Amino acid sequence: MTNTSVCFFLNGEKNTYTGNPSARLLDVLRGEYKLTGTKCGCKEGECGACSVIIDSKLHNSCLVAMGSINGSSVITIEGYSDTARFTVLDKAYASVSAVQCGFCIPGMILASECLLKTNPKPTEAEIREGISGNLCRCTGYNSIVKAIGIASGDADTELNISHVPDKPSMSLEEALILRKNTELIPYAGGTDLMVPENCHKKEYLFIGNIPELKQITQDDEYIRFGAACTFTEVINHELSPELLKEACRQIAAPAIRNAGTVGGNIGNGSAKADSALIFMVTDSKLRIMNADGERIIPLKDFYLGNKQLNISDDELIVEILMPKTCLDNYYYKKVGARNALSISRTSFAGILDIQNGIIKNFATAFGAVIDTIIRYEHIDKMFIGKTVNEARELKAEYLAKYDEEIVPRRGRVSVEYRKNVCMNLLNDFLTVMSI
Repeated sequence: MTNTSVCFFLNGEKNTYTGNPSARLLDVLRGEYKLTGTKCGCKEGECGACSVIIDSKLHNSCLVAMGSINGSSVITIEGYSDTARFTVLDKAYASVSAVQCGFCIPGMILASECLLKTNPKPTEAEIREGISGNLCRCTGYNSIVKAIGIASGDADTELNISHVPDKPSMSLEEALILRKNTELIPYAGGTDLMVPENCHKKEYLFIGNIPELKQITQDDEYIRFGAACTFTEVINHELSPELLKEACRQIAAPAIRNAGTVGGNIGNGSAKADSALIFMVTDSKLRIMNADGERIIPLKDFYLGNKQLNISDDELIVEILMPKTCLDNYYYKKVGARNALSISRTSFAGILDIQNGIIKNFATAFGAVIDTIIRYEHIDKMFIGKTVNEARELKAEYLAKYDEEIVPRRGRVSVEYRKNVCMNLLNDFLTVMSI
């Protein structure tokens, strides 16, 4: 593994790391810098015990490669403990006995800071959402929620050592040349890539700071999402349609949404990918480039099978092009084992566009049912060009065709369960849309 120099700010002080660029930030903080307040829990982004603040946003350090933090500011609990707001939170937590074993508390405190920094007066629901990626096995959360509410009463305190420096970045052209001439695995967020234990043995190309991949723009036909835009950035952007925002809000928890990207969500090839489902139901396209040119393909043509993708070793996903029409009248449901940090057991999205009494567009898509996202255009076309009354007359035939076509794969839940959920969601969509 080739070592590299990574310059970053750690608790306000400039540092240079010269080791393996794909090493976990968690391991480097605990091993090389002896900052053991950052706890090692699941190493999969599930527990939040290893939470740190990177460039003013909460991140799971177990999912952060050292090569991705060049030029970044990293704050651990040790650095944060010198701030005024830590004192406020410390007193608030103590006042309601919100700390028992203490293992989760460093991450929980940093999650509290990131919440209060952006939302100084959160509601109880917003507090629970803000700490939804941080698990606690002792307190049952109620006392922690109460403590954050108490701390929110002091809005004058601020974290004054976390700043976002000017990060060095390569151009898209440089990245494509590297992609052509070297065997590097591209990544942006790392939320999926960093989970396997052998991830540190491979060579990676970090593309998360490439300016051309961080833009959300529009033209006459499309909303154009740069592949390295994070879920948080998509949620906060004015051009993002509400359907996509709703799906992104239900992805994992804040720390994951701050790192994970729409391009990565598509590029990992999973039928459970939440944002990919929305791009599929909207018949979006991918702009894919290599050093010699580009091509634009429908997203449905990108998935060839289980983890089999229509992309070559020298190419990068650059943009996702979402058509600007037919985005307002939608239905979205994600079925999982819990509200946060949940991988879909089944997910569904549907859109309907009626103009002058005629159905101009009708589209449905299912995730986490078979090896690829389901988009049966040939069935959905039954309703296009029909009036709503005509569509109602075809409803039974339409459902029967879907019932015959959908054959779920085996998984953590039974085939029968997943099939019933699919048909119930589809029928509910039709009912909500008055078909």
